[in-house]
Amino acid sequence: MNLDNQSKEQRSYIPFIQKKLKGYKEGNKNKETVTELKTNPAKKRFTDRFQKIGIKLFIGLLIPIILLAIYGFVSYQKAETAIIGNYEKSALSTLNAVGDFLSYGFRGVKQKEVELLLDSSFNEYIKAEPGDSVNTIKATKTLKEKIIVVQTTEEFISAVHVINPNGNGISTVGDFRDDMYQAFVGSDIGQMLEEKSSINIWTSSHLEIDKILSQSAVEYSTSDYALSVIGKANRSNGIAVVDISTEKINEIFSKYDLGEASIIGLVTMDQREIITGSEDTNIFSSLSYYQEAQNQEAQNGYSYEEYKGEEYLYIYSKLDDIDATVCALIPKSTILKQVSGIKALNIAFVSFASILAIVTVIIIAGGIANAIGSFKKAIAQASKGDLTTKFDTKRKDEFLTLSNGMANMLTDMRKLIGDVQEVGGKVNKSAGGLSQESENLLIATKDISSTIENIEEGIVQQANDTENCLTQMNNLSDEITQVYSRTYDINQIAGNAKSITNEGIVIVDQLNMNSKATSDITRDVISKVERFEVQSKNIEGFVNMINDIASQTNLLSLNASIEAARAGVAGLGFSVVAEEIRKLADQTVGAVNKIQTIVKELQVQTKDTVDTAKQAETIVESQTLSLDKTVLAFNNIDQHVENLVNQLELVSQGMKKIEKAKEDTLDAIESISAVSEQTAASTEEVSATALTQIDSVERLRRSAIELANDAINLHESIKQFKID
Repeated sequence: MNLDNQSKEQRSYIPFIQKKLKGYKEGNKNKETVTELKTNPAKKRFTDRFQKIGIKLFIGLLIPIILLAIYGFVSYQKAETAIIGNYEKSALSTLNAVGDFLSYGFRGVKQKEVELLLDSSFNEYIKAEPGDSVNTIKATKTLKEKIIVVQTTEEFISAVHVINPNGNGISTVGDFRDDMYQAFVGSDIGQMLEEKSSINIWTSSHLEIDKILSQSAVEYSTSDYALSVIGKANRSNGIAVVDISTEKINEIFSKYDLGEASIIGLVTMDQREIITGSEDTNIFSSLSYYQEAQNQEAQNGYSYEEYKGEEYLYIYSKLDDIDATVCALIPKSTILKQVSGIKALNIAFVSFASILAIVTVIIIAGGIANAIGSFKKAIAQASKGDLTTKFDTKRKDEFLTLSNGMANMLTDMRKLIGDVQEVGGKVNKSAGGLSQESENLLIATKDISSTIENIEEGIVQQANDTENCLTQMNNLSDEITQVYSRTYDINQIAGNAKSITNEGIVIVDQLNMNSKATSDITRDVISKVERFEVQSKNIEGFVNMINDIASQTNLLSLNASIEAARAGVAGLGFSVVAEEIRKLADQTVGAVNKIQTIVKELQVQTKDTVDTAKQAETIVESQTLSLDKTVLAFNNIDQHVENLVNQLELVSQGMKKIEKAKEDTLDAIESISAVSEQTAASTEEVSATALTQIDSVERLRRSAIELANDAINLHESIKQFKID
C-alpha cells in the first residue's frame, strides 16, 4: 500500500516538473521568435523602423531644428522685403534729388541766358554798325567779358555763343564766320526758334554751330555739351546759345552711388543720353518700359525690368520745365547683397544645429544600441539553454540595473534547474527499485490469493466488515487526494500571480525610464528656448544701435541744412539733399521702432513657452513619483503573494501528515485481514479482494514502468540546460 501511494505521489510530481520545463522552453522559443523579428530587417515593415530609439531621438531633435529653419527663412524673407523696400524708396529719393538739382541748375542757366539777352551790352553789340569799328570793338569786348563772366560763374555752363545778324558773332570756344547767322537761321533749330512764341527753346545739339566752330581750328562737338538753351532777342534779332556742360552732369551723377554695376543717365527730349556707369551711349531710349514711363503722367516711379538677361530695378524722375528724364538701372543682385549676410548666417546656424543633432543622436543611440546588442546576445545564449552566460555592461544608468536583475534571474534559474536535476536523479533511481518491487509483490499477492481461497468460507462476516472499512478508507483517501490536488493548483495560481506581479514591476520600471527621458527632453527644450530669448535680446541691442545711427544721421542732416542756408542760393541743392537724408533717417527710426515691438513680442512669447515647458517638466516629475509609488505597491503585492505561497506550503505539509495517518489506518486494516486469514480457511469475499489486489499490483507495475520512462524524459529535458 505504501508503494502504491509513493508511486501516485511521484507520478503527480513528474508531470508538474515537465509542465514547468515545457512552459519555460515554449517561453524561450517565443522570446527567440520576437528577438528574431526585431533583429532581422527583412521581416520588419516600413513603419516599424520609426519605433527605434535612434529614429525617435533624431525626430525629437529635428523638430526644433525645422522650426528654427522656418523662423530663419521667415526672418530672412521679412528682412529682404524691408531692406529692398527701403532701398527702392532711398534710390527713388536719391534720383528725385538728382532730378531736382538738375532742374534747379538748368533753371539757373536759363535765367542767365535771359539776363544776357536783356543786358545792355548785348543790345549794343547787336546794334553796332559793321563800319563803326570803334563802337563795334568796344561793344564786342564788353559783351565778350560779360559772357566769360557768365560762363565762369555758373558751373553748369560749358560755353556761350552769341550770333549777330550784322556780323560773325562771339563764342567762348572759337570764332564764327560772317555767314553764321544765315546758316543758323536756315537750320532746323533756327526754324523752330522762329516758330516758337517763347523767348527761348531747349535742344540737345546744334550741329551748325559745332561745324562752323570746328572749321576755326577748334574741336567742338556734342560730347562737350549735354543740352543747350537758345534764345532770341525780340527787337534786335540777336541770338544767344548757352551750352550745359556734359562733364558737370557726369560729375553730379558720379556723386550718387546707387550700387555696384548700376547705370544712371539723363535722356533729353530728342532721345540723346548722357550715361554714367556703362560704355554704351544709348541705353534707356530703346527700352520699352522707358517709353511706357514717358507716356504716363507720373513724374517719377520705379519697376523691376529685364536688361541684358538680368533683372534690374528701373527708376526714373522727370525734370521740371524741361522735356528730359533722369533714369537709373540697378541690378537686383546688388540690392540683395545687403541681405546675403542674413541668409548665410541662417544657413550656417541651421546647418550647425543639424550636424550637432545628428552627432548627439549617433552618440546616444549608439550607446543604447551597444548595450541592447550585448544583452540580446546574452539572452540568445540563455534561450538556447546556456544559463552560464553573463550580462556585463559598463554603463551606469538603468541598463546597469537591468543587467543586475537579469543576472540574478539566471542565478535563480540555475539553482532551480540544479534542484530539478537532483530530484530527477532520485526519481529515476526510485522508479527502477519500484518496478522490481512491484514484480515481487505481484508474485506474493498471487500466493496469498491461493491461500485465501482455502479459508474463504470461515471469515465471510469478518471479511464483509473489513471490506466496508476499506471502502470508507478508500473514499477518505480519495477526498484527501482531491484536497492535496487543489492545494497544488492554488500553489500554482499563486506562483503565476507572483510572476505577473514581477512583470508588472518591470513594465512600471520601463514607464519610469520613459518618464525620466521625457523630463530630460523637456529640460533640453527649455534650455533651447532660453538661448533663443538671449538671441532676441541681442537683436534688440542691434536695433538700439541702428536707432542711434539714425539719430546721428538726423543730426547730420540738420547741420547740413544749416550749412546750406548759410551758402544761400549756391547751397539750395545741398539743402534738398539734406532734407531727403532727414526724411530717410525718420523712416529708419520708424522701421526700427516696429522691429523693437516685434522683438519684444517674441521675448514675451519666448517667456510663455519657457513657463509652459517648466509646467510640463513639473507634471513629468509628478508622474515619476506616481510610478515610484506604483512600483512600491507591486512590491507589496509580491510580498503578500509570497506569504500566501508559504501558507499553502504549510497546508501541503499538513495534508502529507493526514496521508501518513491514512496509511497507518490502512495498515491496521491489513492486520485485521491477516487475523481473518488465520481464522478462516478461505472466504469468497477475501478471495475476490485478493483478486482485486492482484489487479492493483499489476497496475502498480505498469505505473512503475511509466514512472521510469517519465524519469528518463525528465533527465533528457534537463540535460539541455548548461548551469556549470
